[in-house]
Amino acid sequence: MNVTRDILHYSAEMARKIGTRAVVVYADVFSGSDALGEFLEAEPDVPLVLVTRGLHPPLPRRAGVDVVRVPGIRLTRLGQVKIAVLLGFSRGLFQKGDRLICLTGIAGSGALDTIVFMEVGEEFEMFAATGAEEISAHVSPEVFERVLDLAVSLGYEGREGKPVGTTFVIGDTDAVLARSSQMVLNPFRGYPEEERNILDPALEPTIKEFAAIDGAFVIRGDGLVEAAGVYLRPESAGEPLPRGLGTRHNAAAGITAATKAVAVTVSESTGTVTVFRDGKILMEVERPRPIGAWGPREDRLFPGLRRSGGGE
Repeated sequence: MNVTRDILHYSAEMARKIGTRAVVVYADVFSGSDALGEFLEAEPDVPLVLVTRGLHPPLPRRAGVDVVRVPGIRLTRLGQVKIAVLLGFSRGLFQKGDRLICLTGIAGSGALDTIVFMEVGEEFEMFAATGAEEISAHVSPEVFERVLDLAVSLGYEGREGKPVGTTFVIGDTDAVLARSSQMVLNPFRGYPEEERNILDPALEPTIKEFAAIDGAFVIRGDGLVEAAGVYLRPESAGEPLPRGLGTRHNAAAGITAATKAVAVTVSESTGTVTVFRDGKILMEVERPRPIGAWGPREDRLFPGLRRSGGGE
């Protein structure tokens, strides 16, 4: 625990020296809040973002502390960081050019073991092309967070133990539907709006069941599910994608190039979740791999990361 306290305080000192926007801490590392509470009291001037899966006891709070919730399943350390930063960006907590120090480790271990330094806009290329205010104008942060949560859960668990691949297209629904057609009868057609909002936890089993249907979900920016089983037929193909990504990913890239929507895909073969915006890949979150796996995909996506610490 002394090492963890040192990491927290050295990070605060570094944050002041290099002018970081925030120190981002995966709070679920701590089984209790003593070390975190002590840090908050000792470093009241350091802007802090606490990341949690919602399984943590009540987090210690003070002025200048924000909380970001990530999906409640096991993620790689890098996955924790990427999702936390993306969700923070969608909520306006971070902006292009911000410097962040991210501290993470294994949930419940009581020990921070990984430090990531990043500048928003280098690792996330799309941040240079779009602002949080533009995203939130079409997709509410709560809806984006909920869709990402569902997608990561499907990528990790599948449906009844079987891999599932699907696409969620969020926002600018009129333009999306104008460039789409139904592959099957729309299972959401005719239901009252209050019964088909993705923010309603009661809808989760239905979403996961219909994820097995070929085609995409089309979801309004306020969370209303307009359709499932949708065939996307955008005029544009978006930017060329890395090799190995198929029709689902190309359709997601194309529809976001042609509209102001955000698309989230789940790969049936790998469980990887990919977020698209403006025809480009905004982020990839891989399904957790065995301990020690820091592979070429992370190196390609985060070429500027200065990283220390363990694998998963």
